[in-house]
Order: sequence, then C-alpha cells, then structure tokens
Amino acid sequence: MRETSRLGTSVFATVTLLACAACPLPVMAKPSALVPAVGPAADPAAPLPSGESAPNPDAAPQLAEPVAELPATPVTALPQIDLTNLFPNQGEIAAARLNDQRFGYVLHGEGLATYESNLFIQPTGAQHDFIFRISPGVAVGWGEFKSELYGPENFRHRFERYSGKNYLYVDYSPSYTWYADHSDLDTFDHAARLEGEWNLQRFAFGARASYVTQTMPVEDIGNRVKQKELTGALTSRYDYSGKTSFEVNAFYDGLRYNGDGVNSSEWRNEDWMNYQISPKIKLGIGATLARVNREFGASQDYEQARVRAIYEASEKLTVSLTGGAEWRQTDGGEDRTDGIFELDLAWSPFDGTYIYLQGYRRSVTGNTDASDYYVATGVLAQCRQRLFQRFYFDLTLQYQNADYQVPEGSVGLNRSDNLFVVRPGVGFDLASWANCEISGEYRRNDSTDSQRGFDATTAMVRFNLLF
Repeated sequence: MRETSRLGTSVFATVTLLACAACPLPVMAKPSALVPAVGPAADPAAPLPSGESAPNPDAAPQLAEPVAELPATPVTALPQIDLTNLFPNQGEIAAARLNDQRFGYVLHGEGLATYESNLFIQPTGAQHDFIFRISPGVAVGWGEFKSELYGPENFRHRFERYSGKNYLYVDYSPSYTWYADHSDLDTFDHAARLEGEWNLQRFAFGARASYVTQTMPVEDIGNRVKQKELTGALTSRYDYSGKTSFEVNAFYDGLRYNGDGVNSSEWRNEDWMNYQISPKIKLGIGATLARVNREFGASQDYEQARVRAIYEASEKLTVSLTGGAEWRQTDGGEDRTDGIFELDLAWSPFDGTYIYLQGYRRSVTGNTDASDYYVATGVLAQCRQRLFQRFYFDLTLQYQNADYQVPEGSVGLNRSDNLFVVRPGVGFDLASWANCEISGEYRRNDSTDSQRGFDATTAMVRFNLLF
C-alpha cells in the first residue's frame, strides 16, 4: 500500500513538473478572446485557414455559461463547480479538417492526474488518493458543428437556444480511471453526446442528448458514488414576427446510482412567449409543467410561472433576470410553494478578460430517501484572464445554501447545508494540438446533519489533445 502511494505521488509530481517545464514552448494556436467559449490564443499575425475571416478585436466574444448547464429543477445533486478545462473550444484547432462545412470529424483526448484529500467526503477519517484518467474521443458530424463541439453556446441554450446554423454531430469518449490506493474503485466509463439544430425561414428546431457514467462525490448523498446520467431535449421556436416569437420545449433528466442514492427521472415541458421591446431588451413569459418519479418515496408534480428579461447593454455586457414561482405537489403529501429566480451577468471589459456573476434560487430533486427535494440558494463568481496570448488564469468562487424539505410524516429532522468552494486555475498552450491546465479546489460543506459536513482539497493536472 505504501509503495503504491509513493508511486502515485511520484507520477503526480512528475506530470506536474513536465507541465511546468513545457511553458516556454512556442505558441501555435490561433488567437481568440478569453471566454469559456474560446480556445487557446496565438500570434494575431498568423494566417487564417481558408474560408475564415479575421476576428473583430472590438467585438465581444460569444457568451457562454461557465458552469454546467442546469435545468430549472435538475435531478442532480448539489450543483458542482464544473471542471471544464480552460480551453473548451478546442474544435477551432482542427478547422482545416472541417472547412467544407458538410461532413467532418475531430479526434481528441484527455489525460488527467488528480489528488483528492477526502475521497469519500466524510466528516472524520478522511481517506486520500491519487486518481488518473485517460479519455480518447472522436466527434463526427455534418454542417457547422465545430464551434458547438465543446459547449461554447451553453449560455444561449438557457435563453436563446439557437445559433442560427444547421448542424448535427455525435461525440463519444470512453475513459478508464484508476486509483493508486483504492483499486476497487477503478472504472471504465462512457460519455456520449448528440446535438443538432435546423433553421428554416421562421422555424428553428434543436435536439440534444447525452449519456454519461462517472464516479464522483455527491454532497446530497454524503459519499462517493457511481452514477449514470441520461439527458435529452427537444426544442423549437417559431418567429411570428420580427419582434415576437414562441417556444415549445421538452426535457428529460434521469439519474441511476450503483449503491447509495435514490434513482429518479424527470419529464418537463417548458414554453415561452418572447417579445423584443427594444433593440437591447427582450422580455419573455414562460410556463413549465413537470413530473418527477423517484424509485423510493412519493412522486411529484410541479408547475412554474416565470418572467425573464435579457438586456444586452453592449457587445461586451449582457444581463439576464428570470423570476417567478413554483407550485409542487407530492403524492400523499402537502403542497408547497417556493419563489425561484436566476440572475446572470456576463461582462468582457477588456480583450482577454471575462467576468461572470450568477445568483439563483431553485428547487432540486433529492437523491436520498430522507428528503424529496431541497431549495438551493446561492451565488457564483468567475473571472478569467488571458496574458501574453497563451496563458490563462481562472478564479471561481461559490456559496450555496441547501434547505432540505422533509417528506410529510417523516421522522427525520430538517437539514440545511452551507457549501463554500474556491477554485483557482492556470492553463497554457503546449502546441497547436495540445494544452495543459493546473488547478486546485477547496470545498467545505457545513451541515446541520453531522454526517454530511466535510472539508476536501483537490489538485489537478490535465492535458488536452486535439488532432
């Protein structure tokens, strides 16, 4: 056991030193502004591939949400800080392979080394380990899908949902993860994704689906668990006039656990009427109907009535606010009403600077039999900065309170968690086909349940490859 731990320590230290030593390598990636939707930058004087136009340095980059896209009432655990790397738009590197904009493919891969101080997020007796993962992948698609491949448009998926392009692609990435001291946790996982969009004269249609298996710590459950997540979405929009549009959307979210955790699935219909009251302001009125089924415990129905406003103050600043009420009915239980909202601000004040702020209050389906759902209220702040056209710095801060609702007739006590997260990171280009990221994370959960509080520290080195 000790020899294995020393081996893991040596490998982790070696990978880190190699990453740092690679910093002086010349830059070969093409330039772009630093936002979560943009990839590695390079010499602005470098020639552009055939068929591409030079970027406007004064224009703001496309907005992208820096955290994982969450539905209004996701069937996920306490929202996690997304570990998406600092270079999510790697598809731009392989532009030459996709110049025909018809059929194309991208080969990509990831190598990851992680140290976790509290593997099972326990309040006492924390166990640490070194974790390694290798994940090759391939994406095959038709149309203008390369800029969509690494999720640069998550922000618009929440509000606009459409990019005005026609494309369809599938992406598959198997992965193997092994642990230095906990070999019983070694696992072979899958990540598959399908996404497409079709735009006609007045109609737009979208489709998204994903299937992901992974082993991860979940604050709601209070342990490290293996889970399978299946999501799907069918979206549509009809432009009635130059100012008025209508949306009809359907979503599915399902979670399955091996061991701890309550399996659940959610079907949701979400409809909107939008009106452009001025060139900079768009208003919307929406209604949601949903059904939540849980393997153990009562099923639930809920309805939402919401209004939203999107204010595009300039090409560099966008503010959006969504608010309303939710009415939830639990089979055999009492009805409950909660207020919900989300405030998003995306600002790019200077070239290479991206600032994102989010405040939210949402209901989340519970993953244990002690609570059918909880109300999550929190704030998230993220700042990303590019320096010298090749270095990327990131700092993410998050606070969240989770107020668990005890099912009627339950003998359990009300539970409240306060989660604090600090995550700094730095990334740099190694070549036109490779980059590296080094990051750390401190996570603390203070809970009224003595078995749910913990402290955890994570250090990570990640290499991203794209051919």
